[in-house]
Amino acid sequence: MSHQHHEHSHYHYHANERSTKIVVLISVVAMFLELSVGYTTNSVVLLIDGWHMLSHVLVLLLAWGAYLYIRLRKRELTQAKEHRVLGLSGFASAMILLIITLLMMREAIENFANPQISVSWESFAVAGFGLLVNGISAYVLHREEEKMDASLYAAYIHVLSDVILSMFAIIALTGVYFADLKWLDPLFGIIGSLVILNWSIGLIRKSWKEVLK
Repeated sequence: MSHQHHEHSHYHYHANERSTKIVVLISVVAMFLELSVGYTTNSVVLLIDGWHMLSHVLVLLLAWGAYLYIRLRKRELTQAKEHRVLGLSGFASAMILLIITLLMMREAIENFANPQISVSWESFAVAGFGLLVNGISAYVLHREEEKMDASLYAAYIHVLSDVILSMFAIIALTGVYFADLKWLDPLFGIIGSLVILNWSIGLIRKSWKEVLK
């Protein structure tokens, strides 16, 4: 029975690995678009979204590596060791999320006093595309609770945080474009960073518990 359960877990790992491959490809495209337009328009919130997208590409590659390692060494690893590998992947992902969020928060705070954003319809298109990509990514990565291991859950949290940042970017860009409220851009950058900071701390605690099991 234990052997059957172990093989059942491997089936879910393969499914999760396929999901990460798909999301990596579409996330890389969105990341380059957001960063290029963010630097062109000096939009803090678009830059935060773009760099955060880079962080979750790294996290997805890390998750992919964990699944690949388990697949290649499945005859040698016990189920407990597999959970530990995935827990370590999730913990590393959470630390990446924390570091990137702190750096982006500093960027937003520094730009709050003198925001230099210029908004075009291209900015809205890229922010909307980012939201669409992140929404699709969240859908692809989503699993029922029993199928979502620590590594995939960490990647899922990264994608959800990008959904939040994309939504905030659209709100900030709307305020700047129609009412010249340039301070909205760094403000939503700070708010988004605080939300994700809270998520990253919770993710660190959750994944570390998996490592210690």
